[in-house]
Amino acid sequence: MWSKFKSVSAILAIIWAMFHMYTAVSGPMPATVQRAIHVAFALSLAFSLFPIGGNGKGFFKLANAITVTLPLIIGGYVVYHAERLNSRIWFVDKVEGLDLWLGIAFILLVLEASRRTVGKVMTILALVFIAYGFAGSYFDGLLQHRGLNVQHLVDLQFLSPDGIFGVPIGVAAEYVFYFVLFGAFLEVSGGGKLFIDIAYRITRRGKGGPAKAAIVSSGLMGSISGSAVANVVSTGIFTIPLMKRAGYSAKDAAAIEALASTGGQLMPPIMGAAAFIMAEMLGVPYVEIMLAALIPSLLYYLSIYIIVHIKAAKEQLVSANELEEEKIEILKRVHLLLPLTVLVAMIFMGYSLFTAAFWGILSIIAFSFLRKETFMTPEKILTAMVSGSKQAIQVTIPCAIAGIVVGIISFSGLGLKFTSIIVQWSLGNLVLALILVALGCIIMGMGMPTTSAYIMGSILLAPALENFGIHPIAAHMFILYFAVLSMITPPIALAAYSAAGISGSDMNETGMRAFLLSTGAFLIPFAFVLNPSLLLIGEVKDIIWMTVSTTMGIAALSYCVVGYMQTDIHWGIRIVLLISSVMMIIPESISDVLGFVLLIFVFLIQRLKARKVLDSNISV
Repeated sequence: MWSKFKSVSAILAIIWAMFHMYTAVSGPMPATVQRAIHVAFALSLAFSLFPIGGNGKGFFKLANAITVTLPLIIGGYVVYHAERLNSRIWFVDKVEGLDLWLGIAFILLVLEASRRTVGKVMTILALVFIAYGFAGSYFDGLLQHRGLNVQHLVDLQFLSPDGIFGVPIGVAAEYVFYFVLFGAFLEVSGGGKLFIDIAYRITRRGKGGPAKAAIVSSGLMGSISGSAVANVVSTGIFTIPLMKRAGYSAKDAAAIEALASTGGQLMPPIMGAAAFIMAEMLGVPYVEIMLAALIPSLLYYLSIYIIVHIKAAKEQLVSANELEEEKIEILKRVHLLLPLTVLVAMIFMGYSLFTAAFWGILSIIAFSFLRKETFMTPEKILTAMVSGSKQAIQVTIPCAIAGIVVGIISFSGLGLKFTSIIVQWSLGNLVLALILVALGCIIMGMGMPTTSAYIMGSILLAPALENFGIHPIAAHMFILYFAVLSMITPPIALAAYSAAGISGSDMNETGMRAFLLSTGAFLIPFAFVLNPSLLLIGEVKDIIWMTVSTTMGIAALSYCVVGYMQTDIHWGIRIVLLISSVMMIIPESISDVLGFVLLIFVFLIQRLKARKVLDSNISV
């Protein structure tokens, strides 16, 4: 039983988790120390899990031993010299001795860990920015800067708080790790399966029940995991086969699961790592980000739910009724919802995020003993620690790479220059600027985790939106939204591709289908930027009016995309629905009313058409 915890990776994972649990009790260590230890363990664990040459002998064995050990040595060096390093004046004091060589080694280790764990896209991007840092003096115009040399690169990335140990890693070490660990404990305790069972219990009797259950369960799970791909893998193995058995095609089942899993990064209370970084960058309590994300995230899932319902009606898909004993299973595990209540209550009460997550983890262990079926035994606790630490790698390594990119951007002043470019290309038009920023976020998000895409978008593009007078939370939420949507946008749609692997569908077809089904979701960020009432900013009457009108606009667009309302919709009527949708999303009362009138007009036409079809069928 205990043999699975004797591997190097398991031992590293457990020590890493215990270190963070200790600092949750004693309080975070100085920033440099906390971040250095965090990154060192992340790198060491990554290299132990992804060795080169498999588990080969000779050179490969020695190389793997070095890459596992060296990050811990360098991390220890930073901790030992933390006081001296903190007193240095960056770019003034000379970089020499071990600082230089260990700094170079650490940067290379981060790049190699990124290549092994996250993929080539992020690694190449970091290398491009490093090259830009060195070659800055050779550029002309906006891209020109004074340039870096090797000593400056090490000073910036290893010895200053603007590089690898910058804000992204700070958030990963001081907030995100605890919530990832909370999600792992909840999953091991049986809370993940509870969400799926509840979702099926609620939706199984409706049209397209399995697809609706996928939406609800993936939304609940995604809020805990904060990762679209991880959510697809964990819930898709249950939901995709059920959807296929209910009559959904393989690509439709995969696309729906990808959409549902992706939206979890927008769903309070936990959202994804990017939301914690947003709070840090804006300098606002995380609870404000939670509240701002509430209506947009619900609208996102509502848009998917409506389009699934319409497709089910059009294709006459049956509902599934396969879980006969799920009520009993739900009752056996319903107490596992209590830790979530503890977590959310502590956040709203003003406790620090890591404190709330820490007590949330302890409450999972405590509440698990209410039923024998959910006991968190020592083996389960260690399993959760290992699982949480492994998942944390997928946040920490991208944050370290993002730190490299952000450091170069800050040094070169590229962020301010991007603002000028966006303003110039948009000709001063807000809508055109929003489209350019949305495209930029999607392009940056191709093949990259949402967190990294958001960080770069927030540095390069958010200032341009704020320059147009957009509320800072709305600007950053807009960028987060499209960074999330990049997970389901071709040509590189990671969440859709992961779901396609489970369903056996073609990846490109699945990506295109996910994009088509998410059309309504793409309008939501434009709606809340044009009217921040959707972010709970403003008066209650405005919030209610905009929520209702945007919901109706999403419904109109969903009918347009599927081409069905009681019966098939003529292409001319679909254009009317598109116009109606846009009018109801525009933040003007008169346009909302006119759009609603158009929707009612289409409804009456379709109702009359459906009656004629029914009468003709009866006569036959």
